[in-house]
Amino acid sequence: MRLLTIGAGERGAKISEMFVKRGAKINKIPLFKCYAISDNTDLISKLNIDDERKFFILKNDENVDVKGFLNSVFSKYEFIEGSLLITSLIDDYGFIATYNLGLELRDLIEDPIIGLAIIPELDRASIEEIRRRIKKLKEAVDILILFEDKPNMEELLLNSLNTLSLVGEVDMKKRLAGEVVIDTSDVFNTLIKDGFSVIGYSTRRLQLNWYKKVILSGKSEIKGLRTKRMIEMFQEAMKNLSIQGDIEEAKTALIVFSGNPNEITMEGLFSCITMLEKMNPEILVRYGDCPIARSMNLSVVLLFSGIRRFKF
Repeated sequence: MRLLTIGAGERGAKISEMFVKRGAKINKIPLFKCYAISDNTDLISKLNIDDERKFFILKNDENVDVKGFLNSVFSKYEFIEGSLLITSLIDDYGFIATYNLGLELRDLIEDPIIGLAIIPELDRASIEEIRRRIKKLKEAVDILILFEDKPNMEELLLNSLNTLSLVGEVDMKKRLAGEVVIDTSDVFNTLIKDGFSVIGYSTRRLQLNWYKKVILSGKSEIKGLRTKRMIEMFQEAMKNLSIQGDIEEAKTALIVFSGNPNEITMEGLFSCITMLEKMNPEILVRYGDCPIARSMNLSVVLLFSGIRRFKF
């Protein structure tokens, strides 16, 4: 999934910089095409982003004119499948710039526009103002993913979006395909719903006993242990959410396991689907796996959309 990625305001710009440094690549090509805009000259000068990809744009009369910036972006003719606009909802500049970016992009591209909004911790925020800005931002973007600003937020954001961006991508050298093939359209079709979206994530470092792996690789005992681990990771991801939304009322969900294909079982995937459907019999579940040869990590990303309420 190739995303035009624009960080607006201080927080958004720094997260865009994070994707420059640590964003997913395939065949050495970055999947996140990163830019940053701000009215803070010190911030812009210090960002570790190529000069032609960071812009100083002033805010005038509660407006941020992004037309010239977007003209520069699209003069590069980079292949994209969607746009990712990142900001904090308590950053006035970032919020206004992201709103304007969304509106302008709708006239320029037909690909989905994703807003990724960071909000302060729910028990410390003015919920009514946050709700007002969420509603406003939804007018300008097709998809809105929310992240609560808590200690592990940036790692959760980076790891989960890196995994989702690899869905459907083909590494020409490794030539791996998952048991259940999903592509970019599955991600977008899960996301494009009313309300907002929430991401869950879990990862584990695999401690492999190579003797058992070779001798017992086909045995049901080892397969059962892998399935059990997948279920436990799914349960962990259900608790490690980007924001405490009412996921029981979600309209759609996506489950993606990523890692060594030998560690992913269909029994594990179907068990996770069953747990989701027990939680909400009406939910539409998409699922798949993203194989990474010889990976020593196993990760799962959960994506819930169509959510309308927070949980406190």
